[in-house]
Amino acid sequence: KGGLTAALEPLKEGVALYFSDELRYGLMTNLRRSWSKVGARAVLPQQMGYANRYLFSALAPLTGESFHLIGFEAMDSDTQSAFLTALKRKHLHEHVVVVLDNAPCHRRKDLREIPGLSLVFLPPYAPELNPVERFFEEIRRATANIVFAELADIEAAITQAVNRWANNTKAMQQLLGYKWIHEQCREVI
Repeated sequence: KGGLTAALEPLKEGVALYFSDELRYGLMTNLRRSWSKVGARAVLPQQMGYANRYLFSALAPLTGESFHLIGFEAMDSDTQSAFLTALKRKHLHEHVVVVLDNAPCHRRKDLREIPGLSLVFLPPYAPELNPVERFFEEIRRATANIVFAELADIEAAITQAVNRWANNTKAMQQLLGYKWIHEQCREVI
């Protein structure tokens, strides 16, 4: 047994399982395909702005719960530490298992020393194993083909999309409930 199964095995009761990742957003237009009249080319607004920030998200595919912090100016180990500490505070009486990719900011030693929190790392170059990527596609869809004048405007749109998903745990479970996650968890919980 390895990875997620091994991390959950000694815990069983009182475990909160989350998958986590970060989304960079900014003033550069998020272009997506769009419909247009046959024979006519769609004209989409476009902007080349270089200001950006980050949305940090942790999603629980088994329960549909989620935790988000928006507006970080950097994606580094310090912001990751602040995010994980805030997530752990939300679950004071549970052990939190967070599944992450292998970004350098996730690997700092002190992140693995947060009491009551375990980190499990996905294999390198395997974003398809992280259901948060699927969630971020839905968030990107909410900001597609729109020019935002300021970061506050795109943050408002992202916050609205995040809240719509966060308030519907059933839809979140359906979106994130990869078969392999359920099978691995069923073995140990």
